Amino acid sequence: MKKLLIFGLVAILLLPLLVLGCKKIEPSPPDTQAKTIELTLDDFSAQNNITKNIELTRTGSLIVSLGSNASTGYQWGEAEISDATKVTQASRNFMEPQTTLVGAAGKDVWTFDAKAAGTTTIKMSYGRPWEGGEKNTFTLTINVTVK
Repeated sequence: MKKLLIFGLVAILLLPLLVLGCKKIEPSPPDTQAKTIELTLDDFSAQNNITKNIELTRTGSLIVSLGSNASTGYQWGEAEISDATKVTQASRNFMEPQTTLVGAAGKDVWTFDAKAAGTTTIKMSYGRPWEGGEKNTFTLTINVTVK
């Protein structure tokens, strides 16, 4: 009787461990960390045409933050993506300046999502969009490799 009681207690104590040990282990999701490129207007004043190379995972994203000052008449145009099957634009927002100074620069912020393995190029240009206005005063070219 004593042996049966001990066997029963051991079985009750080991049962939860057995159940936990049989639990299906889900694989962890791939790295979806966002990569960031942040450039100020001062960065472009030092070098008018900037090229960046970046690698993304297939489920990752790229955040591009560029200085922008609409009070000068300049603005960033639409992002041109050479192969939209690899990367797509998810959003674009303007962030107001963090100061109350009149004429202070803010930021244009784009988010791009990786969709498929391969390479593509994202091109952006800063200028005055009207007829006769300065075009491509600053340019950013991003060579993207999606793994």
